[in-house]
Amino acid sequence: MNATEEMRQVLGRVKREEFAGRAAELQRIVSHAASSKLGDRDGGLLILLAPLAGVSELLRQAYDQIYNRQGDIVPVYFALPQTETTAVSAAIEFLNTFLLQYIACRRNEPSLAHASLTLNDLVKLAPVADVDWVEELVTNYNQQRFGDDDRALVRFCLSAPSRVPSHCARPFVMFDAVQLSGYDDESVPFATEIVRALVFSDLPFVFAGLRREVADTFDRAGLNARSLEVIQLNPLDEEDAGTLIRSAARRLAVSVNDETRDLLVQQLEGSPLFITALLQSARAKHVSLDSYLACERLYVEEVMGGQLSRYFAATLERVTADPETRRALVRLLSESATSKSSSGMKTASFETWFRRLELEAVEVEKILHRLHIQELVNWDGDTVNANGGPEAWKDYLRSRFRLDALREPRALVFADLMAAALKRAPERVARHYRQGAHLLLRELISRFNSQRVPSRLFNYSDFAGLYKGADPAEVAAQLDADTKLIKLPQVFHTTSGVSFNPELRQFADEDSCVVAHAFEGATYSDANEIVWLVAKIESKLEASAQLTEQWLDRLEAMARRRAFVRTQIWLIANEGFDSEAGSLLRKRGAYGSSQQQFQLLSARLSEGEDPASHSGDPAEFVLVLPMGSDSELLAANTVEQLARRAQFSPEAINQIKTAIVEACINASEHSLSPDRKIYQRFRVEDDKLVITIASRGIVPANIESRNGAISHTGSGETTDGLVGDVSDEFGNAAEQRRGWGLKLIQTLMDEVEFERVDEGTSLRMVKYLRK
Repeated sequence: MNATEEMRQVLGRVKREEFAGRAAELQRIVSHAASSKLGDRDGGLLILLAPLAGVSELLRQAYDQIYNRQGDIVPVYFALPQTETTAVSAAIEFLNTFLLQYIACRRNEPSLAHASLTLNDLVKLAPVADVDWVEELVTNYNQQRFGDDDRALVRFCLSAPSRVPSHCARPFVMFDAVQLSGYDDESVPFATEIVRALVFSDLPFVFAGLRREVADTFDRAGLNARSLEVIQLNPLDEEDAGTLIRSAARRLAVSVNDETRDLLVQQLEGSPLFITALLQSARAKHVSLDSYLACERLYVEEVMGGQLSRYFAATLERVTADPETRRALVRLLSESATSKSSSGMKTASFETWFRRLELEAVEVEKILHRLHIQELVNWDGDTVNANGGPEAWKDYLRSRFRLDALREPRALVFADLMAAALKRAPERVARHYRQGAHLLLRELISRFNSQRVPSRLFNYSDFAGLYKGADPAEVAAQLDADTKLIKLPQVFHTTSGVSFNPELRQFADEDSCVVAHAFEGATYSDANEIVWLVAKIESKLEASAQLTEQWLDRLEAMARRRAFVRTQIWLIANEGFDSEAGSLLRKRGAYGSSQQQFQLLSARLSEGEDPASHSGDPAEFVLVLPMGSDSELLAANTVEQLARRAQFSPEAINQIKTAIVEACINASEHSLSPDRKIYQRFRVEDDKLVITIASRGIVPANIESRNGAISHTGSGETTDGLVGDVSDEFGNAAEQRRGWGLKLIQTLMDEVEFERVDEGTSLRMVKYLRK
């Protein structure tokens, strides 16, 4: 087959190169068709999609790729039609589509896939290798359709792919069941029959449906969906949505610029359906989308009477066919969308819906179930939360309520909706840009993993006194040489502060306040558990004491309300904090940083770990020795060679060797290591030698009682910046050989840090090179 034929569009609506996003998902579908084995009942691929995520074009693109290979796999794409009203008519449509596409592929005639042909026509067009089974299938169908068993007819039609003989090309069915909820009133359980036919066909298949509906469908069919491969399909991310807008605008000859593209990405929430609909409307109306005004005018037109309006109207018709019920439903949803409970959620009880809709309870349940599947409400059986759906849906509800229920003039409703949209536009884009920075905040905190960083990065007053106005490169270099360090906690969970206190929405964006649960010293105990409360606060100048105190009060109140036992507050302001605010932060035990400090910390953690922990560096060596058999002497000889090469003095070399020997003996005698190995890491830096001795096993009781962490510098200052008596960290060490060994190591090395790590202990020792 030549290159031109390979690029043919058969079912795809856009060219492959113009199909934005979904590259990984497309590859998985195409690969699944080829890799699944015949007779494998776990050979299905489920696509669980969020409403408006868009799956139809993805499946059509997959169809075209498989079709153009012209191999022994024949693609079949079928989407449940919105126009069909019964399971029987939809099943017959499936049979026709299956035979039409199968024969089109076998004859390598793409135009046949779009032809309107009868089953008798298809028998005449069937290739010689397929004509016998096609004719038999059509004959049996004609016998079935005159019977009075609708369920048997549906089963026969859906089983058509499994009736293809094994020596013929294998069908690969891609079933687009997004409209499945429209068939839930049938006497024939259509959803159940579809999934059972696919699974029991022993053929590979794709079944795509709304994520809240697919699992329920498989459960009702008595099938295990968890045994199948799954693709989670969400709306396009910002990059792919922007690419789609640029591509579609170019194809449709619609003018957009970077500013309006960003607005449309945010306003249409990454929905391929909404993006395509709006751009198609712009082309039909010859509108250039080169300003916020033009975008919002077209958007409101679409919501009140264009494709978006028709889409939402059709959705409501599938929820309930009765016009009066739909009007009551629009009123109830609109009112729910504008009323909030004390928790910030738009909720009501099932009883409220039952009374307001004035229907039988079973009918209300059906309505709520259909709305829940579309994610327009969240319903748990008792409570209905009407906060679901995209912003366009909420605008549609507002407009329909005012037009249909309040009978307001259309011009007034249009003007108000237009004004509201224009007010939201710059706020929406600005929020998007701010969220980019706030997402970085949460991402940064998620990287906290017991790294040691300069304490000045968390103390604006100290930082500004030394580095304000200095060259950034000089600041970074001086921080690299800074020995006053703090040890970050090991963060295991982060979430928005709004999750704990919805009232924070009044003061900041949802992502500008983060709650991080962590452990200090990587030791998982109650005493070491800590919660960091972090907030980025808005201030054009240095944050004032008043603003700082307000945020400290809010976060401390939230900590008390949520019963957080140990907390650490960290506030970040663009320009830092004035002197009074700095004093307040110190008094309240809180950290305060500027955006510059935040960025410097981000740069240091960008690799995800402390630089000293990376293996593979040319100045780093790893040695694993068995415990016992004088292995500590081998370690001492190794470190002696490294220290000599780094030009340490003979006295310093002897001190390092003694410390190594003591560390190895302690690990051998007291760790109860299951693998009886000592893991040693030596790193030679410009001004120091860093040695880490680790072993699996237990932590001695006198260390465990101190939360498993010892940090010491030669000056008597702990690496978290707190001065104290280092010997106290060991308790009554004279009673234990290991305690004396650690005390000796402290006198020999410049920095010593002991900590509990997963399944063992780690001792980090540093010796500085003095020239």
